[in-house]
Amino acid sequence: MERLDMDDFDAVYARLLFISGKRTQAELAELLNLKQGSISEAKKRGTIPLAWCVRISDIFNVRMDWLRFGEVPVFMGTERKDVLFSSDAGLRQPEPPALEFSRPGELPVYGTIREKDGTFPRVDVQVFPLEFQRKGVEIFRVLENVMAPALNKGALVAVVRGTEAEDGTLVAVLEDGRLLFRRVFRVSGGRELRAEREGEAVRTVAENDWASVCYGKAIWAFQPL
Repeated sequence: MERLDMDDFDAVYARLLFISGKRTQAELAELLNLKQGSISEAKKRGTIPLAWCVRISDIFNVRMDWLRFGEVPVFMGTERKDVLFSSDAGLRQPEPPALEFSRPGELPVYGTIREKDGTFPRVDVQVFPLEFQRKGVEIFRVLENVMAPALNKGALVAVVRGTEAEDGTLVAVLEDGRLLFRRVFRVSGGRELRAEREGEAVRTVAENDWASVCYGKAIWAFQPL
């Protein structure tokens, strides 16, 4: 019988790491007030206790449905809180009203953890100066801090696919179902991806694999204050 207080490990663990900005089991265990062995045991079982999601939800103000099942929106307060009661449909969440028009410069903002269908969830809509817009641009919200000060946690980054990245430029790359931002450098036989934070692991990608790893080039970013 399926346990309602347990969730499949891999996808939920990836979301817990990403939203918390942690990189290792030890860092996540410290945040959750656990021993690292607790996370190792959960990985062996293939399940994550519901209590871990509850704590992360409380700390980072994210929705349980996103943490557990990947259902958007990510953050609390981005959906209507009123509910309707219908005798034939029961308690249900009403659909948000359709917008009559879009504001000039309005673009969707996407999260950086892939859904099961391979797409990235839309987590917000924001208005950007028209001079910052161009065909094919996608805006992502950064939820890790390893690229600070170039990209702080919470930054909004514009990415364009299919753009060649010169040495030292910022690129969006795919790793374990997430979109990460790194500086790219050409090395013998491939590309090297580096974070700004000291001590972060350097990833080397073979030239033959680069097209499947590189999502696009970052062309500008708005940093949080």
